[in-house]
Amino acid sequence: MSKYVYGIDVGGTSIKIGLFDFNTTKLINSFEVKTPNKDDGKVIFETIYKNILDNNHNQEIELSSILGVGIDVPCPVKNGYVESCANLHIANINLIDEMKKYLPGNMVVTIANDATIAAYGENASLDKPYNNAVLITLGTGVGGGVILDGKIVEGSTGFAGEIGHIKVYDESDKVCGCGSKGCLEQICGTEGILDYTKKLLISQSSMLDTNNLSVKSIFDAAKVGDEVALETIHRVAKYIGIASSIISMVIEPDIFIIGGGVSKAGDFLLELIQKYYKENARFSTGKIPFKLAQTGNDAGMIGSALLVKSLIATE
Repeated sequence: MSKYVYGIDVGGTSIKIGLFDFNTTKLINSFEVKTPNKDDGKVIFETIYKNILDNNHNQEIELSSILGVGIDVPCPVKNGYVESCANLHIANINLIDEMKKYLPGNMVVTIANDATIAAYGENASLDKPYNNAVLITLGTGVGGGVILDGKIVEGSTGFAGEIGHIKVYDESDKVCGCGSKGCLEQICGTEGILDYTKKLLISQSSMLDTNNLSVKSIFDAAKVGDEVALETIHRVAKYIGIASSIISMVIEPDIFIIGGGVSKAGDFLLELIQKYYKENARFSTGKIPFKLAQTGNDAGMIGSALLVKSLIATE
């Protein structure tokens, strides 16, 4: 009888659910459901359970064929425990214990931070996974995940991998969402990219339209040589390079993986990041390669499935 695992990516607006073959980790099917908008976030686990049952029925699979469920959530996690997760309306709760209330006692459950799981999934999906890898995700904010000796790193309370809040420059006025100033996210997150470009457009001519500005339009303009756009993108690449050089002196990963929506700029961005990284890196760390993420929006599902599979394999 075939065996399966579920990989589940929980976001603030939607939950992505993927059914994977246990032996090959091949994706059997996937779908999305709306994240319940309830004051009591615990209803999320009931929603996941009901959708697992529905999908099993549609796929003609018995619940006994499911060996495990891997889940990622958008908040710091330590051994399944979450101190606070405003997006999901949950706090001071062990999510693994909560999910297990709905599942057979022998079913394995893993729950971890979404960026950490994405790092795990991206690295494991490479033709030759690395023992030590760092994922930097560039989007609305800047996130990250760390893999050391093939294992996810959560830190003592679950905050490991919060790369976007490394202080990389002196900021006197604007406060980051974390409460500090000068964070990487303030430069490389969507808001930081747009704000800096708008500031440049006040005094410099450009093909960019202030009233119809987007991160994509800035990258598109930079690729054809627009000076304002290039200044913004070089600034982004410079500080990612600086942050990566700091990380490399602490853990010296085998590879840096760049993901998130901004990474769709492709090799154009990657080459600039590598340029500034090499300028700031020291000793042999300057040789660490950078690679673009490959799994896209499926990274959370894939990483969650692979993590629960690895845990089952070691039991």
